Amino acid sequence: MKKSIFIALALLFNFQVKAQDSKISTEVKEYIQSRVDNQMNVGIVVGYINGDTIEYYSLGKTAMENGVAVNEASVFEIGSISKTFTATLLALKVNSGEMNLDDPISKYLPKAVKGPTRNGKEITLKHLATHTSGLPKLPDNLESRNPKNPYVDYTYKDLYNYISNHELKVDIGSVSEYSNVGMGLLGHILELQSGKTYEELVIEYIANPLQMNDTRLVFNEAMKNRLAKGHEGLLETENWDIITLGGAGGIRSTASDMVKYIQANINSESIDSKLHNAMSLAHKSAYKNEEQRTEMALAWHIENGKFLLHNGATGGYSAMIALEKSGKRGVIVLTNSNQSIDPIGIKIMMPTYPLKPILPSIAKVLEKEIIDNGVEKAIVFYKSIKTEKPNDYNFQVEELNALGYKFLAEGKKEIALALFKLNVAEFPNESNPYDSLGEAYFEIRNQELAVKNYKKSLELNPGNDNARDFLKRLNVEVKEVVVSKEMLLSYTGKYELAPTFKIVITTKEGRLFAQATGQPQFELFPSDYNKFYLKVVEARVQFYANDKGNIESMTLFQNGEVIPGKKVE
Repeated sequence: MKKSIFIALALLFNFQVKAQDSKISTEVKEYIQSRVDNQMNVGIVVGYINGDTIEYYSLGKTAMENGVAVNEASVFEIGSISKTFTATLLALKVNSGEMNLDDPISKYLPKAVKGPTRNGKEITLKHLATHTSGLPKLPDNLESRNPKNPYVDYTYKDLYNYISNHELKVDIGSVSEYSNVGMGLLGHILELQSGKTYEELVIEYIANPLQMNDTRLVFNEAMKNRLAKGHEGLLETENWDIITLGGAGGIRSTASDMVKYIQANINSESIDSKLHNAMSLAHKSAYKNEEQRTEMALAWHIENGKFLLHNGATGGYSAMIALEKSGKRGVIVLTNSNQSIDPIGIKIMMPTYPLKPILPSIAKVLEKEIIDNGVEKAIVFYKSIKTEKPNDYNFQVEELNALGYKFLAEGKKEIALALFKLNVAEFPNESNPYDSLGEAYFEIRNQELAVKNYKKSLELNPGNDNARDFLKRLNVEVKEVVVSKEMLLSYTGKYELAPTFKIVITTKEGRLFAQATGQPQFELFPSDYNKFYLKVVEARVQFYANDKGNIESMTLFQNGEVIPGKKVE
């Protein structure tokens, strides 16, 4: 299951700045070593620019099985970092007078396509570029025949149907809500305006001028030969071919090319004047919401008024880019794993940020036990070592999950089933183990238990679209909950979960929002009349009334923790 990872990045650039080293520190290199050694990431490549100094650091392989060493020429998917390319292309068109940020999208769409409006207001190009269009993260007609490559068969006809029929639930321009479909639409509008494909635009206006010869949407032969294969957990997975929504996340690149891109962004006066001016426009603050604690340039997220940053994730890759123009510094971190590498980039840019030690993987130890002694004895071993040495290994939920999928891919279904059952027993309040167990039961043709576990997964995390889609495919009814405005209003107020940590609940236009201390505001979605979930992270909240029917408390469920809070205002 994929999670939105940007929120974790955006909240971490709040550490004190101190004098910066011109080199990647030994601490960062040792941290990268521990991540690779303990199978969190298969390969990691870092490019760091500090003034005129450029340094690369690479570790790991292009594939878990039979891979070669990764380096700055290895090819990765950069996911949503592609959005910053889209913003630069838009800025080029704006500066040339061909387009205007305030142009409505209807100016460029085919006449048969009716763009969504709300209260007489139209979506503009600026709204798309700042995630303030009111469009959601993904289109609801994205129903891929291949979950491992979910965008490959999404067509322009699908996009047009979605745009023509979507009803906005929030006023345009009122809030920032991260939208892949919005940025993908912007990329397509650039295609319609220019008569060129999005890839052709990227190559002509950015890649060729900066000599980024390995930055493309479609692999050429040279890129294929240097591809770092994507991995989901311990397993190789398919590349994501994103064409229709390419402006949202379709680009593949290398650390070497991305260093050139960073240099152009932080030293833009040294490049072609048109590209320089476009990058400067894309960097300017274009939307700020104090209530949400959000500031956006065009596609770029602005943190602390000085950092420009973005990250990206596809099925088997994660990436992160950050710039500090005033200090002429920047970093790109790429990995061929779906484990976020944001802490690496943050640590390089903010040396005071504490890196959490990486414990040895219990999955590696357990796999050997299974091979040597069988799964039943290995499970006994796992339970004993977790009891006797709980701090010696990484026992997080992802460990058993990844190992289970490895055995499932090898056709060893009974071993995988036993590991998924163990994971459910060890983490009964986590959604993902039930999702995986459901998949294993489906693989052995036990539809009844597959449905039961997918339902439980969805109950624990109503934002689990994988479970929702699976149940719908089996014609199992999935309840959609609507909560009245009056009931939503009763939940508003401030809840104290700790002396220094509070959550403020507000409502707007029939939608409920939560804002924790020091964090942006996020929407809550109902799974029951008093139960809600977030889509940006796997978390739930539940509200409780006293015997008089007045709401007096709430509980936050996240990362296996149950945190109650009293209503104080």
